[in-house]
Amino acid sequence: MEFENAMALMEILHGYIKQSELEAKREGRGARSVNPDVRVVGTFTEGSAPVALKGRDGVIWLTTYDSDGRLPQIVEADLGLSGEEIVELSMAEEGFWREG
Repeated sequence: MEFENAMALMEILHGYIKQSELEAKREGRGARSVNPDVRVVGTFTEGSAPVALKGRDGVIWLTTYDSDGRLPQIVEADLGLSGEEIVELSMAEEGFWREG
């Protein structure tokens, strides 16, 4: 999910943590067992669109898309999706699907 400021990032992280806590409870683990690993990768420049994405095993990635709409290779490998596929899924969820 894209974020524009610190408060938006905190909301996203809080949402991911709550989601992980619910998953832990369903699996019979305590919510206190949730302590996600946060990894920062990519080139953050003025005008870039930073994103927070939840990967495998609860890892939270803080990264950016490159000029071609791709995420760093390590992030795409962890998510099992390309940056373009993630954008398309996000657009579909928001009702902005484009035919290609």
